[in-house]
Amino acid sequence: MIDLKDIPEFLNYFRVVKPPEININKDNIFYRDKYNDLINFLKVMLANHEDTLLKGYLEPKGAILININPGTDIIDYIKLIAKNYYLEVIEFNDTEILKTPNKFLKSFLSILEAFGKEGKTEDKNGTDTRDPNRIEEKKLLLINQQPIFKQKLEDKNLLEVFLNAQQSKSFDYKFIDSNLILVWINYEIQDIKSISNKIYSTFDLFIKIPLLNKIERETVLKDFLERNTKIVFDINDIVNYTENWEVRDILQLLKVGIFKHFLNSELNETSNEITDVLIEMIVSGEYIPNSITLNSDKDTNLEKNIHNLQNKDKISIQEIKKIEDIKDISDIVNGIRESRISDFMLNQLYEDAASKNYTELTIIIDKLNKKEPLEDNDMKMLAKFPFILNDSPNRAQVNLEKAKKRVDLIKQAFSK
Repeated sequence: MIDLKDIPEFLNYFRVVKPPEININKDNIFYRDKYNDLINFLKVMLANHEDTLLKGYLEPKGAILININPGTDIIDYIKLIAKNYYLEVIEFNDTEILKTPNKFLKSFLSILEAFGKEGKTEDKNGTDTRDPNRIEEKKLLLINQQPIFKQKLEDKNLLEVFLNAQQSKSFDYKFIDSNLILVWINYEIQDIKSISNKIYSTFDLFIKIPLLNKIERETVLKDFLERNTKIVFDINDIVNYTENWEVRDILQLLKVGIFKHFLNSELNETSNEITDVLIEMIVSGEYIPNSITLNSDKDTNLEKNIHNLQNKDKISIQEIKKIEDIKDISDIVNGIRESRISDFMLNQLYEDAASKNYTELTIIIDKLNKKEPLEDNDMKMLAKFPFILNDSPNRAQVNLEKAKKRVDLIKQAFSK
């Protein structure tokens, strides 16, 4: 049996991670539907696939191609699976690859060719003399084709190099026959589209994991709040400002926001409202999500989204002029104004409430959230500030926290 360490350049550009070395908490993984395709594929490859019903239709190659967006947690998910199934993970040594990218490219295919000899023993005639009854341990070969590789490799598509070599018989073997399961991670869909006709000659499956949708982003934020009960932010606001973001960027934003909140000496033991801090970081560009840096269109969409959110209560005169048969727009403007309390007025109402009865209202909102019975004094207080009932208890608490902060800042300004 060939020893991986004996493969030339292997130790320079790859490393082997043993299951006990993998330290990942399953609770930190955000599970999504497409992850089921991956785990089901790995289960089949780990089983004796030759005894399955697949044999009558196809022979699995033991390779899967996955397109994802930067900022997903799929690498951690793959390693967690490897740990649970006690698989060694063979992965790139990114640091060394980036030091000598051209030398790596020359060695890459020869290393893969050597992988094909893993577990084989041959006689003088080149005949495989392995004991067919011997069970070899499978390994997971994880190729994480990070976008920076393309830049360092002078725009060469590593996936295309690999597929061309496979088709030209530079290394002609099925990975599963060498006790390897190949999981290739790609971040740029154009790299796949340009060679789509070659994919299934090497890979059993290609799956594309979509960006988090609005409901999924809400779930990520809610899960964070459940685990960190002393932190408060408006979920709806953050969801709207994080369109096209991935899970890692959202969680990193929250962590940086909490730290920035702490630097302002406002982190306390009761409630920490950080909505304004988070939004300010996004709008100012102090936090740039990795999820959108690869795609300029997504970046433009982010800027448009922020602009729309900042101006959501403003009426465009150009849009009004497009409306046919309008002689007097005053009725329309007044109707819009009267349809609901403006955000400005609502902020004023909350500030008035926070300056007069902040503590009492906090207790009442907590009772409403817990669906506890209200006393007579609580009812009288709500009659004094009825607008609070227009919001959910969580939203009302967030608005009250914001108002209290603004009131305190005003008091500090006038006290100087």
